[in-house]
Amino acid sequence: MKLHQLRNLVAVADAQSIRGAARAQGLAQPAITRGLRDLEKELGVPLLERHGRGIALNAYGQAFVVRARSVLKDVERGREEIEQLKGKGTGRVSAGLSSAVFLSLVPEVYRAFRKRYPDAHLSLTEGLFPALEPSLKDGSLDFYIGPRPPGELDKAYTLQLLFRNQRVVVGRKGHPLARVKSLRDLIDAHWIMTGVRQPVEIEFEEQFAAHGLPAPKAVTETMTTLPIVALLTATDALAFLPQQWISSNVFKHVLQEIPVQEALDGPDIVFVKRSVLPLTPLAETLATLFERACGVPMASS
Repeated sequence: MKLHQLRNLVAVADAQSIRGAARAQGLAQPAITRGLRDLEKELGVPLLERHGRGIALNAYGQAFVVRARSVLKDVERGREEIEQLKGKGTGRVSAGLSSAVFLSLVPEVYRAFRKRYPDAHLSLTEGLFPALEPSLKDGSLDFYIGPRPPGELDKAYTLQLLFRNQRVVVGRKGHPLARVKSLRDLIDAHWIMTGVRQPVEIEFEEQFAAHGLPAPKAVTETMTTLPIVALLTATDALAFLPQQWISSNVFKHVLQEIPVQEALDGPDIVFVKRSVLPLTPLAETLATLFERACGVPMASS
């Protein structure tokens, strides 16, 4: 099995045609076709099926192309790692981070990383583990930092605790319910669901159920920062959010905590990477900077 065969398969998957794959690879169509046939022969199964609008991967192809993408990304990471070990401050590092991490840790980490590696390609993606896990699995992301993933983590990953976190009730500055002291008095408010788990209703409902309360009926679901901020600042909606939202310089002048007496569940902030491969020097440096920014050593969990 050769790397160019894997590249051809990925190109066909992306283009959904031999012609498009050949154009993307800068190759003749017969070369793409021949490489795919050799790959199918080696695997002993067909990988493609033809239809009226082109070519699509069958069940075998869909499964194998995931591995092919991962292999190609790991090879590219390997090349970059060699360059980094040679002392060059270039290469790429990609991290998936939750909003709490962006608001609390990224500014300090970013300045320190850029001071050391001004020419490196740094990619930071906002999201939670369920959404980012496919990119971590195929090697597009070097690591994830954010709320602890729900349930048991696959053995393909290594998890380390960074710090315990806390959630608070958040609304706009001057919210009419700002003086309320209990969740009981917020049941009839409009709420935004931003849960870590899927379906998001479970985590949201459990916050109220833990105190013997019914969940609010007026809810809106959204998972990314911009819609949450837009709704919180322009309406009387409320949300359970990490405490970093109200302490950050970005939002502290427009959002406030409604300090209810009930203790609110907040997931730990953890570091997750693939267990089978070491981080590249650039990624290792970035991970270490995040550890230092937390002020506590990472402990295996």
